Amino acid sequence: MAAGVRVLHDEVGADRHERASLALAVALATAAALATPALLGLSGYLLARAAEQPEIFTLAVAIVGVRFFGLLRAAARYGERLVVHDLALSRLGRVRVAVFAALIPRVPGRLGGRTSADALDAAVSDVDRLADLPVRVLVPAASSLLAALACVAAAGLVLPAAGALLALVLAAQAAFLAALAARDARRRATQRSAARADLSGELVTLLDAAPELVAWGAAESRAARVERAGARVDRLVAAAARVASAAGATTILAAGVGALAMLAVAVPAAADGRLGGVMVAALALLALGAAEVVGGAGDTVVARYEIAAAAARLERLVASPVAPGGSGRPQDPGVALRGLTLERAGRRILDGVDLDIAPGERVALTGASGAGKSTLADVLVGFAEPSAGQARTGGVDLEHADGVALRETVRWAPQDPHIFATTIAANVRIAAPEADDAEVEAALRAVGAGPWLDALSDGLATRLGEFGERCSGGERQRIGLARAYLCGGGLVVLDEPASHLPHDEALAALAAVMDAEAGRGVLLITHRRDEVALTGREIRLDGP
Repeated sequence: MAAGVRVLHDEVGADRHERASLALAVALATAAALATPALLGLSGYLLARAAEQPEIFTLAVAIVGVRFFGLLRAAARYGERLVVHDLALSRLGRVRVAVFAALIPRVPGRLGGRTSADALDAAVSDVDRLADLPVRVLVPAASSLLAALACVAAAGLVLPAAGALLALVLAAQAAFLAALAARDARRRATQRSAARADLSGELVTLLDAAPELVAWGAAESRAARVERAGARVDRLVAAAARVASAAGATTILAAGVGALAMLAVAVPAAADGRLGGVMVAALALLALGAAEVVGGAGDTVVARYEIAAAAARLERLVASPVAPGGSGRPQDPGVALRGLTLERAGRRILDGVDLDIAPGERVALTGASGAGKSTLADVLVGFAEPSAGQARTGGVDLEHADGVALRETVRWAPQDPHIFATTIAANVRIAAPEADDAEVEAALRAVGAGPWLDALSDGLATRLGEFGERCSGGERQRIGLARAYLCGGGLVVLDEPASHLPHDEALAALAAVMDAEAGRGVLLITHRRDEVALTGREIRLDGP
């Protein structure tokens, strides 16, 4: 098992409170499961005894028992649901935190080639399944076993041969259901996970790229792909439903066989006086209820395989190398790259790059598209790991740098900043959580967003919608520049953050960002010659 998953299991391991809750849930589930065979067996006894027309007071205990087990089933099942779902939800919270903690040092760029949709599906649906372990596996399996043993013990106390025969029937039923479910689940659990992931990926692509797909007339073909992915999921679900139907039929058959088996040993025992006649009906109906107790064995096996498949997907997701995670803390924002080489998907993007940036220096990085300028920025902020060479910041090798300390030293403003579905102020404030509204507004006005703010009735409280759908490309970039204005740090990497702005406005915004922090170094990635003039030195990257 990968180290990341071992850490994940450590994070969600059961504590004393969780073990106590699990034990209580098993006890309640066992009581609820036992209520059915007890109710049936006692009802059989009551009917048979009533047929003998005894004094009514002799039936009082049996009548009270029937009422008790009828109420116990509902009350115990309700209590078990409360306890086990509280357990599952608390576990879900810890699993989510552990998974996201494992993903943080691996994104972006360290998911082993997996798409964001695949990561999203794993982080949501697979985490949900992993948290279902107590609800769908541990509690049902333990309670079914305990309830089945109790039924066998009760039958054995009445008639030893009946107990042995009931144990045989229940064991055969459980073994057949488990084998039937395992045969299907072993083949299909991974397929279902993969199919759901494919469907999620197709849906995310369709929704994210809907305007472009419609504009280019490709929406129908993409929708057809979603339909095919959905049909595959439907086929797998239908196959699972057929297995579940077969399991249900098996339980009904086992109930009938168990009842007949009880009659086969109980009737002769009653005839020769070894067993009271009223107990014949009790044993037969007890067998009917006992079959229901074991009837969930197949569902438990299927759930186990599904949870195992989900855990395997999460393991693969967090098995990739992590971003810088050592303890080294850069002493200054100076950068030194020596022979830096980086390959992605078999293609060499950076080849033997040498670069020095002194603390407080302003450097322009230019070059043709595809030369690796943005990739170099990814290396500096710890989003990409070099294939060869050395990269150091503040005297610390990036491979051994503390990721948080590195990104506090080297800040980053991308060309297409992500806009969250919240207010303008909250979007800017992610770069400086302690900034008040006045500081946020000053930063926005410094990068030229004043006229835009003045035209908004809600000002900083204006909500921008999902992915910033309510702002233009230029407004989006001004928010990114405002973040860079406020972010602090010793070196800020500006990756064409003003490319959507008119030249004069871009120059003014970039100058404001560069002058926002005295002595802060700048690495400006640009194609514009007039922006190069804002820096003190130009380095051209020609690519491999």
